[in-house]
Amino acid sequence: MLLKRISFLLVLLFCVSSVSFCGGEDKALEEKYAKAMNLFWVNKRAEALKLLLEIYDKDSDYKDTLLVIGKINYYDLKFPEAKKYFEKLYDKNPENLNALLWIIKSQFAAGIRDKSIFENLQTFMKRDPNNLEVLYISGRLLEEAGKTDLAIQSYNQILLQIPQIAFAHKQLAEIYKKANLSEKADFHSNQFQALTRKE
Repeated sequence: MLLKRISFLLVLLFCVSSVSFCGGEDKALEEKYAKAMNLFWVNKRAEALKLLLEIYDKDSDYKDTLLVIGKINYYDLKFPEAKKYFEKLYDKNPENLNALLWIIKSQFAAGIRDKSIFENLQTFMKRDPNNLEVLYISGRLLEEAGKTDLAIQSYNQILLQIPQIAFAHKQLAEIYKKANLSEKADFHSNQFQALTRKE
């Protein structure tokens, strides 16, 4: 009986220490992630990247670590490296259009003009044919390829969205006016007027 109690207490002690150790590790990871994100938002990308890579080494699926590592590389003009991280993210979840968008942006910025960028554009546009960035990149690539008529179609697709963009500016102007943020209200009011002005 005493041996069973001792065994039970040892197992219980092991379980409690394991849970508290993991909890402490999770907390440390969360703190490191929060610090990295704060550094990222104040544009201290090298320091943020160092912490995020440490997090990635411990847990490659931790929050949006892969995405932010990719963005840091992208903003540092390391497009092939950025693309690598965005592809890892996309490979984990092919439904992630945000990851695919960043792959396309990285390919375009890196000057990649092979079959893969066109396949990625096609995949993206099947699921979201109205994304302004993708339409613009598509237009630019079509221009480069000498397909001016198709480039015009891409740019016209962007122009079809101007009314929605204009009305978004109008609503933002009204919101900022109510909030007594006159500088922002004026900016959005001017944008609305510029987009809706008849020439």
